[in-house]
Amino acid sequence: MKTFKFNGGFLIALLLVASSCKEKAKQTKELEERVVKELTLNEQMDEIMRMWPGKYNNDKQCAEAEANGEDVWRLDDSGENGYLNIESHYIKLDRPDIGERVLYVEEYRDHQPDSTYRQRIYTISEVDSVIRVKMWPFKDKKKYVGAWKNLSILDSLSVEEIIPYPDICDLMVKQVDGKYNMRMNGKDCTFGTKIFNYEVMLSKDVFAYRDKITDKETDSIISTAANYKFHDLDRIQ
Repeated sequence: MKTFKFNGGFLIALLLVASSCKEKAKQTKELEERVVKELTLNEQMDEIMRMWPGKYNNDKQCAEAEANGEDVWRLDDSGENGYLNIESHYIKLDRPDIGERVLYVEEYRDHQPDSTYRQRIYTISEVDSVIRVKMWPFKDKKKYVGAWKNLSILDSLSVEEIIPYPDICDLMVKQVDGKYNMRMNGKDCTFGTKIFNYEVMLSKDVFAYRDKITDKETDSIISTAANYKFHDLDRIQ
């Protein structure tokens, strides 16, 4: 008469396999639950309007550059072609006469508010299933300087006092890994023999940008800063 011999090692192996499968199933479920729901374009635009407003500067980047022997391009032109030391103010405006989603932008160099580097109105909208940022420079380059300190100055701003860059110079927006990449479309923003490029990377606490002007015929760079590297501005407020 044959007797059954219990194989404890085999049973333990089965239990380990079952436990491993159960753990993997649990991890898969947790991963699926963590997957962020893809935002609609409207939701992305709303998120941009929540993320972008704030005060930023790249003091840290400039300090590190100087510590490493790199140039920082100051107002007196020392360190020419190096990083610019920029302070940026992005402020949400309630101006339905200009657009549904509107930002006031004012930037200056070397902590000198009267040394305006960029002053714009930005409008964010969706056109043909693409999010676009349109930039509106001010006709009067001085009238509204300093509005970041006192927004009431902009109460009298009329649409006639700003003029949009043409559509070819809009920033095209794509969401990538929780960040928003905004850039002009290739060589579209061309005037005469000059190609203009401006690019932004926006995340929760960092606003980064780079820009350049390129010769259309030779493809050589006419003007840029820091060899077209990103200026990384940290949120400070």
